[in-house]
Amino acid sequence: MKLTPPIVAFLLASVPSIALAKDPPWYAGISGGDSRTDRELVKNRESTIVNATNIQTDFDATGNAWKVFGGYRFNDMVSVEVNYADLGRHSMFTTMVALDGFNTASILVRREIKGYGADLLLSAPVGGQFSVFGRVGAFRSRLQADAQLDGLINFTNGNPLDRARSTTVEETVLRYGAGVDWWFRRDVGLRLDWERYSNVGKKFEIGGSGTTGEANTDAFYLGVIARF
Repeated sequence: MKLTPPIVAFLLASVPSIALAKDPPWYAGISGGDSRTDRELVKNRESTIVNATNIQTDFDATGNAWKVFGGYRFNDMVSVEVNYADLGRHSMFTTMVALDGFNTASILVRREIKGYGADLLLSAPVGGQFSVFGRVGAFRSRLQADAQLDGLINFTNGNPLDRARSTTVEETVLRYGAGVDWWFRRDVGLRLDWERYSNVGKKFEIGGSGTTGEANTDAFYLGVIARF
């Protein structure tokens, strides 16, 4: 699902103007963790390979992820948050055999995702020190995909001598997730959260141009958060 600027504006405008909570309203933090890209990316890649057999893909779906974020709490339940996230790199190496049964070929694709976004957070206190939350918002992603060919294979409609390509796609996608905050001090806490970045990239297509592959990417973070 792709989001347009009016939808982003609607999400932010939907936050009610209600009294501030007792705790400081501003907060900021930094988190690190792992990202994992859905295997749908492999299916998308293999579906565009023609005139070949024994197609197999080695998929490295995980990467290192980190983000910095800041937000404003309207009360204990409603916040808005902005952040910058780097979801790291993932890759897939696809091998195949030509229809003659002898000639082999391969495609190596590396993808890197980063960007910034804004979310609406809805929280619920649990006990004196914990709160759980859900988020929904928009993420302006920048995906760079590098492809390298080897053997008897060519890019569709490409020069046979062209063995490498780099493509960048920028778009606004849906982001949602959930997490928990542990406030071991009134102004300092730990945050554990999961986020999904939905349908990032442009699908591989036979005869398509500017493609990077499209798939969901999940990120799992552990970080430090402070109120001020």
